[in-house]
Amino acid sequence: MPTKFMKLGFDAHVLRSLRNEATGYVLEVGLNYYRGTPISAVERLELSVDGERIDDDRLLVEINGKYLRLYEVPLAHTEYWGVKTPIHLHVLGAPLAAGPYDVDVVCEARVVYMQFAPGVYGMFDASARATLTVSES
Repeated sequence: MPTKFMKLGFDAHVLRSLRNEATGYVLEVGLNYYRGTPISAVERLELSVDGERIDDDRLLVEINGKYLRLYEVPLAHTEYWGVKTPIHLHVLGAPLAAGPYDVDVVCEARVVYMQFAPGVYGMFDASARATLTVSES
């Protein structure tokens, strides 16, 4: 059972950009923590746009040039999410219309160097919410 979540005040640096691409749209996400972490430490990752949660099967996580489905994230032990290097959440489907969107990312992760007992870790909350605008193409 995890301890309380640490929440740092870097929310303004988390949700960086939202843009369309040929297969849907992509969100650039920075890490709201003072250290990097293995991506496998992320225990919960959810995306909502304008209050509608995006299905997990529509999401691809891009990290270090590799693409992962959400169920693969806990297995990606060799991929490191640095504080200066964002990940990209690719949402498969129709692109978004130009304009502003309320974007909410829930990201909860283990602090891998804070193990209190077998399977019991300190946790940090890297979640953020912002209004991002998709530009006309």
